Amino acid sequence: MKEFIPKLSKELFELKIKIEKELSQENKTNENLYQLINKSINFLKQKRTGAPISKKLPIYKYFEKKYGITNLFLIDISKEARTIYTNTSNNEFQILQIILEVYKSHKEYEKKGRYNKH
Repeated sequence: MKEFIPKLSKELFELKIKIEKELSQENKTNENLYQLINKSINFLKQKRTGAPISKKLPIYKYFEKKYGITNLFLIDISKEARTIYTNTSNNEFQILQIILEVYKSHKEYEKKGRYNKH
């Protein structure tokens, strides 16, 4: 049976560490984003899955170019917040679920995906 292991992209991991440092210094500027990152990790730890994103969409092409991904999923973390992740095989028994980006609002997600361009 395959084991699913949630991980953060390098950029997101570094951001999480930075926010943890800020929080330890009583700076709560990015506390909401920190909570969303943790919610995303917990979502995947519960063996839940996001909705697949079509390879035809501009947001897929963005992540394909940036990370070389072969699949992409969307998680609705809250009414507004969105998380993008991909699955990759670590070996025949493990699937890494790499959280690539977390958006505080649906508008941020739409902007990244160029959904509001005509």
